[in-house]
Amino acid sequence: EMWRLARSHASIAAHTMSAAPPAMSNVRPLDDVSNIIDLDALHKELEQARSNVEMWMARRELSMKEQVAVHKTNMAVAEEEYVSLVEREKDLAAAAEELARRQEYQQAELDTLQEEAAQAKELGEDLPQQLQVLREQVTTEKDELERESTKVKGDEMVKAQMLQAHLSAVDLYRTRLGLRFEIGDAEELRFFYRHVDPADHEREFMVAVRVVDAGGYELMDCDPDMGDAAQRLLAECNRTDNLSGFVRGVRKLFRESVAEEEVAAVAVALREKAKVSAPSYAPVDEPEPEPEPVAPRTPFNTKPDDMVPL
Repeated sequence: EMWRLARSHASIAAHTMSAAPPAMSNVRPLDDVSNIIDLDALHKELEQARSNVEMWMARRELSMKEQVAVHKTNMAVAEEEYVSLVEREKDLAAAAEELARRQEYQQAELDTLQEEAAQAKELGEDLPQQLQVLREQVTTEKDELERESTKVKGDEMVKAQMLQAHLSAVDLYRTRLGLRFEIGDAEELRFFYRHVDPADHEREFMVAVRVVDAGGYELMDCDPDMGDAAQRLLAECNRTDNLSGFVRGVRKLFRESVAEEEVAAVAVALREKAKVSAPSYAPVDEPEPEPEPVAPRTPFNTKPDDMVPL
């Protein structure tokens, strides 16, 4: 409205100037229109109008920017919704396809069950006869199972008796002959003997053998060392596969070694005694040494030949 008012004032001023008759001599020329129009007021009005227009344009521009921002936001939301709808459509399509496959599979299973039901119905007619055959088979298998159970119980009883016999033999070897067994770190089998030395029943003698890959045994240790005699016994054991004979033979070697030690000790004692009691004036014939008394047979000096076979 201010703009229209300013244009209206300018139009009136121009019309007034153009309407003055040039021929009239008594009319003063309109060199200055300040008397007709207040230019300062008009300028203020124009400035006010321009300010109003600029303010309106700024508001309009701000409103347009806001509308553009809202439009962009709405477009982004719409695009997200569109993408979501597309994904939803894909999911629904996949679900529909999966549902179709399941229906097809269930239909196939239903057809199979119907066929099986038909076959079962056909077989049901022969069921009584088949049940009779199964009863006879069960009875036969039950009788066979009872016979096998009786046989197994008999075998277990025999095994228990054999185990008890072996345990008794092991206990006899341990208590009566002082023989015990032990597995060493190198997987060698160690045999420990007691009741070998009549002077010291608790003295232990040991021999150790190990199974070799090629078959047979090899000597790992012997305390006290029996030298080649133990090797010969082991060679005979490998030839005859008689480990029990080897164990008895080694015990016999240990007893012979102890007997030799006793004989040597007696000889030394006799020599010392002869030196002390010999007369200085004339030699005399030394009496023959009395035979060594034989110790009575006890569980501790039983000969190896009397041992129970391993």
